[in-house]
Amino acid sequence: MPEFLKNFFEKKGKKGVQTLVIMLVCGVLLLIASAYFANDGGGVNILPLAFESPPEQTFAHAEETSLSASTTLSSYLTQQLEEILSFVAGAGNVRVMLTMGDGANIFAQNSQENVAATTEDDGEGGVRNIHSINSSITYVMVRRSDGSEAPLVLQEISPTIEGIVIVAQGGGDIAVVDALTRATQAVLGVAPHRIQVLEMR
Repeated sequence: MPEFLKNFFEKKGKKGVQTLVIMLVCGVLLLIASAYFANDGGGVNILPLAFESPPEQTFAHAEETSLSASTTLSSYLTQQLEEILSFVAGAGNVRVMLTMGDGANIFAQNSQENVAATTEDDGEGGVRNIHSINSSITYVMVRRSDGSEAPLVLQEISPTIEGIVIVAQGGGDIAVVDALTRATQAVLGVAPHRIQVLEMR
C-alpha cells in the first residue's frame, strides 16, 4: 500500500475508509452520468442501413447543399477580396469575379462481389467452363435526429477556384496590377496565370 494511503488511514481510522468509499462511489456515479448525457445529445446517430441504389431525392438534396455552399463561398470570397484590394495604393474602386469549380462529396459504401464457376460436359466429350461475377454496391446511410436519412459523407471536397478577374480603376498601372495579383495570390493561393487584372473604364 502506498505511504500516503497508510498515513491517511492511520490519521482518519474508520472515517478515512468511509470517506474513500464515498469518493469512489461518487466517481463511478459521475462516469455513469457523463456517459448518459453524452449519448443523450441531439447529434447524429449512425445506423448502418444499406440500400442497393441510392434514392435520387437524397442525392439531389446533397448536390443542392453542395451547390448553395459553393455559391455562398464564392459570394463571401468576392466581397472580402473587393474590400481588401480596394485598399491597395493606386487601385481605386475594385470589382472582383470568381469562377468556382465543383465541390464533391465522397460517400461511404460497401462493395460485394460474388464469383461463381461451373463446369458443364457436352454430349460429345467436350467441357465448358462458365464463370459469372455479380457485384453490388450499397451505400451506408445515416439517420439524423429528425428521422431523415442521408448517405454518410466520408469527405467533402471544397470547390476550387478556377479563375479570378479583377477590374480596378488603377488597373492600367503595371505596379498596381502586380500588387493586386500578388495580394490575390497570397490570400487565395491561386496560381498567377489564373488571375487577370483589367483597368476599369
